[in-house]
Amino acid sequence: MSGCQSLLLIEEDEASRDFVRRALARLGFKVTTAQSGVEGIGQFAPGLFQLVITDLHLPDMGGLEVLRKLKQISPETAVVVIASDSEVSDVVQALRLGAADYLLKPFKDATVIDHAICRITSADTLARENREYREELERRNRELRDHIEVLQRDQQAGRLLQQHLLPRTPYRYPAGIEAAYRLVPSLYLSGDFIDYGLFGERFVAFYLVDVSGHGVSSALVTALIKHSIMHLLRERSLFAQLDSLDRDVLDVLELINRELLSTRLDKHASMFVGVVDSRARKLHYAVAGQVPMPALVTAGGAEWLPGKGRPLGLFEEGDWEVSHTSLPQGWRLVACSDGVLELFEGDLLEREAKLLQVIDNSRGDLDSLSAELHLDTSEALPDDVTILTLRQN
Repeated sequence: MSGCQSLLLIEEDEASRDFVRRALARLGFKVTTAQSGVEGIGQFAPGLFQLVITDLHLPDMGGLEVLRKLKQISPETAVVVIASDSEVSDVVQALRLGAADYLLKPFKDATVIDHAICRITSADTLARENREYREELERRNRELRDHIEVLQRDQQAGRLLQQHLLPRTPYRYPAGIEAAYRLVPSLYLSGDFIDYGLFGERFVAFYLVDVSGHGVSSALVTALIKHSIMHLLRERSLFAQLDSLDRDVLDVLELINRELLSTRLDKHASMFVGVVDSRARKLHYAVAGQVPMPALVTAGGAEWLPGKGRPLGLFEEGDWEVSHTSLPQGWRLVACSDGVLELFEGDLLEREAKLLQVIDNSRGDLDSLSAELHLDTSEALPDDVTILTLRQN
């Protein structure tokens, strides 16, 4: 035991006082003695003594009163009372008032004192260590809460920025095309992104991209994709001529594929790029790892569009192909990110079949589809969910 520990011994009887003092000295305590309650209380101060031993019978005041005053001054300080064999009721009262233990006199064996003091000091050490641990834990929790608040503010700012990059919804173009979407991130930020625009007087181009992963890194990649496409649009005229539409669609996919490979962020993406020729009522499109495929809703029901192509960011060549389909009167197009499939149970084919049925039931209407999927009422989603719809009035 460390010799730097201090102990206050309040005892009138000289023989008992010397016996206890010697036992405590052997344990390594620096012992301060007092012969009365007033003297003992006068010498006591919080933090000055690790332990106090007081007799229950003192010349000037009762030991129980000394105990009360010591506990009022320093509730954390352990106090041991000394009593005779006949004073059991006083010992019980002392324990109720907060005494840590008791010693019975006359003393015959110092080991009794040793065991009592060692038990108390061990408990006091454990309590102090627990208190220090709680204080350290509370400090770290405060730091963690502060850190989380900073992250939440940053994520909220990022979410506002990402929403600012998205197009208006719904948006009606002079060509008679209406585009709309619902984007529900699983976290503050989304790895899904969509965009659309009118080119010339007859072509409405659009895309839906789903970047792998969640959170900030995936959201930053969506911003990179938008920036890259906008940069390409500034460099050359896209989606303006009928004879170059297919090449323009492939150029977008090849551009994003190169960007993802060059960033080395270990990110890949699925993408659906399309152009509606409003005059000819024809859709030009290509898919890159798109699951589920876009669905075309007509008077005959909802059907998946055909097409295939590798995801972006994994291979130098994606073998993408541009497909074409005619758009009958009253057509509606529905494209979804793969997070929609997480809302259903079963294997992939079963989930796709259930989704196609929901699309058919909604007739491709965004509000009806969102309601059937409970997008606006779900508290938490397992993945980002994005639905893009287009129709021609």
